[in-house]
Amino acid sequence: MRKLDFLVIDEVSMVRSDLMWALDQSLRINRGRPREPFGGVRLVLFGDLHQLPPVVQEAEVAAHLESEFGGPFFFSVPALGEGAGTARLELTQVFRQSDEALISVLNRIRDGEVEEDDLIQLNERVAPIRTLGEGEKFVILTPTNAAAHRINAAYLDALPGHAHTYEAGITGDFTNASHPTDSALTLKPGAKVILLRNDPERRWVNGTIARISRLEDKKVMIEVAGREHELEPVSWEQRRYAYDKEQEKIVGTVAGTFKQYPVRLAWALTIHKAQGLTLDNVYIDLGRGTFAHGQAYVALSRCRSLEGLALARPLTPRDILFDRSALGYRERFPAL
Repeated sequence: MRKLDFLVIDEVSMVRSDLMWALDQSLRINRGRPREPFGGVRLVLFGDLHQLPPVVQEAEVAAHLESEFGGPFFFSVPALGEGAGTARLELTQVFRQSDEALISVLNRIRDGEVEEDDLIQLNERVAPIRTLGEGEKFVILTPTNAAAHRINAAYLDALPGHAHTYEAGITGDFTNASHPTDSALTLKPGAKVILLRNDPERRWVNGTIARISRLEDKKVMIEVAGREHELEPVSWEQRRYAYDKEQEKIVGTVAGTFKQYPVRLAWALTIHKAQGLTLDNVYIDLGRGTFAHGQAYVALSRCRSLEGLALARPLTPRDILFDRSALGYRERFPAL
């Protein structure tokens, strides 16, 4: 920690204010520079506050973050306002889409300024998925885990062939909420899956959509871009940290491991799990509606083009949730 020059944090919009405060305190203490914000480390932060906010599930936690820091967003912590040199640089080039009309609509939704004409344009894409010529090409995005699970189960049941269930190897303390995929993973040949880890041989990355090609009791074969590969199980670790008095330092130990094939069924994904993905064909099923700031924008902006976008039902202004407090970063950080 004492040798750090820069600390780079990606997806900083998902970092809660209490975690950012803890980073500040840890760096001050461990670098022996308690009077300097973040112990004198220079920060480089990347993120989009117009996308999904930090996760806060308990009302008591939300109230604590509001009273202690002024909200859940990372920029609320006092340390980011101390000292000089903090500045904001906004990137303007869009890489995912090239259609200027779609980019304009997405930008207005992103800023919570959607107009009636924007919704009319998007709602022209409403269609039952069974009427789409190649409906299997579409990834269905939905707000809740329950909806995604229900859709995936229905598609899996409809596939012919024998289902194989692969049990994860779990050791030590690995909480259920931290499981990266199903502990009992049920697959069939033809199942659409998303890969959850980068391949060391660079044949796929975390987020690649693939198909199950063949299954055996202890073998999973996947098809990626027309080529078949054997998928190997991988391990995830859950770590625990404690202060070692003898060594006078924080020591990390492996509390538990989770070993499983790194895939999840992917006919449907939650919008939260789709953040960061780029998809050619997206079918948005909002069900009863969105429930988080930026959720509609993230769902709509996963798609490369308007032609690859379809909706289960018309969008309404109620679906475009936008938390104005997320714009506080503009007041906190002067533009370069």
